[in-house]
Amino acid sequence: MKRCAIYARYSTDKQDVQSIETQLMMCRREVIREGWQEVLCFTDAAESAATMHRPGMKALLAAVAAGSVDIVYADAMDRLSRSQADIATLFDSLRFRGILLATRKEGIVTPLHIGMIGTINAEQLSATSDKTRDALVRRHAMGKNPGGSAYGYEKRIEHDGNGERIRGLQQIVPNEATVVVRIFEDYAAGLSPIAITRRLNADGVPSPRSGKASRHPLGKAAAWTPNTLTGNAARGTGILNNPLYVGRRPYAKQTYRKNPETGKRHAFVNPEDKRSDDVESPALGIVPLELWDRVKSRQAMLSRGRKPRTDLTSLPFFAQQRPRYLLTGKMTCGSCGASYAKSGKTRFGCQGAAKKGPTWCDNRLTIRQDELDARVLAGLASEMLRDNVVAAFLLEYEAETLRLTAETVSARPEREAELANLDHQLGRAKAAILKGVDATVFVDEMKIWTERRKALLA
Repeated sequence: MKRCAIYARYSTDKQDVQSIETQLMMCRREVIREGWQEVLCFTDAAESAATMHRPGMKALLAAVAAGSVDIVYADAMDRLSRSQADIATLFDSLRFRGILLATRKEGIVTPLHIGMIGTINAEQLSATSDKTRDALVRRHAMGKNPGGSAYGYEKRIEHDGNGERIRGLQQIVPNEATVVVRIFEDYAAGLSPIAITRRLNADGVPSPRSGKASRHPLGKAAAWTPNTLTGNAARGTGILNNPLYVGRRPYAKQTYRKNPETGKRHAFVNPEDKRSDDVESPALGIVPLELWDRVKSRQAMLSRGRKPRTDLTSLPFFAQQRPRYLLTGKMTCGSCGASYAKSGKTRFGCQGAAKKGPTWCDNRLTIRQDELDARVLAGLASEMLRDNVVAAFLLEYEAETLRLTAETVSARPEREAELANLDHQLGRAKAAILKGVDATVFVDEMKIWTERRKALLA
C-alpha cells in the first residue's frame, strides 16, 4: 500500500479557518477511494503560497527528503504553491525521488500541468497583487488609510447606508497624541532620541507595540527604543518622520519584495515617479506645523548624509562601518536578555540599559574586548578541551559530515537541472534584449536568477 502525505493550506487570517478542515476531509475521501494509506498530514494556516518558506511545507519537504512518503496529495496545485518556479522545483524534486504528486482537482500532476496551470496560478497571484495595490492607491486618493494605523491613531468604525463597513477611516487616540506632541517638543528642545526614549520608559509610557504578545526571551514587555522615534527618513518611517501628524497622508514611499532564498520581506525605497502624492487630511493633524518645522530643521542640521566611499578611509576605525566581531550576536545581557554590543571604541555593554534606560535594565557594566577575548578563550581551554567533550564533538562532527556529504550527493542532480534551467532563462532574456526588448523588463528577474546561479555554482 502506497504511503500518502496530505497537504492543506489557506492564505490569510481573513479567510475561513475551516478551509483546512474542508480540504483535509475531501482529500481523505479520495485517498481512501484510491486505496492509499495516509501516513502524514501537513497544514499551513494563514500562509501565502508565494513562497515555500512555510512551516508545514518545510516539514513536508523534510519528510520527502527522508523518504517517508510515496505520494504527496493536495486539494489543488495552488494549495502547494502559486509560484511557477517553486511548483516546478517541487515537482522535479518529487519526480527525482520517485514520489507521485497528485491533487483532487488536477489528478496525477504531469509536466503539462506544471507548465500550464503553474503559469496560470502565477499570473493569478500577480493579478491579485496588482488589483490589491490599485485598490489601496484609490483608497489613499480618497483620503482614507490604505494600510495599518500609526501610533496616535486607531480605526474608526462607520457603516454606509447598506450596513457595510466603510474601510480606511481613522481617528486620533488622545492619550497617544499627547505622547507624540511630547516627543516632538523634547526633540525640538535639543534632547537626543536616546534621552527621550529613557524618559518615556522611566515614566511608564506604553510603547507602540506594548499591546502585542511579547517575543522577549525573558517575557519583558515592549519598551521604547530610539529607532521607534528616528526610523528611516527616506522611507518616512519613525514617529519623527510621519507627515500624517501634520495632516498630510503619504503613500508608496517604499515597496516590499520577498527574497526567494529566505522568504523574508525586504523594504525598498520607491523612485519619485512611483510614489503617490500626499493627500491632505487636516482632521488627523496632531503636531502643530511650527513644531514640525523645528524638528525638521534640527534633523537637517544633524544629518551627516552619506559620505563618498573614498572618504571612509580617512576616518578612524571606530567611525567606519564596523566588521563583525568573533562574538557578534552571541553575547546577551544576563539581566534583561538584550544584546551586548559595542559601547565605545573598545568596550561592550548592554544595549537595553544604554538605549531603554534603567527601568528596562540596570546593568551598566561594560567589558573591554581584550578581557572578553581572554575570558572566552580561557573557558574554551578549560571546559571545551576536556577529553569527554572532545570525544563527543568528534562523533557529532563525523556524523554531520557524513549527513552533509550524502545530502550534497543526493541533491546534485536537482541542482544541476536547476542550473541548466537558469542558464536557459538567462539566455532567452539576453536574446530578447538583443532583439530590442526593453532590458528593464528583465532587471528584477535577472538579478534573482544571477544570484541563484552563483549559489548553485558554489
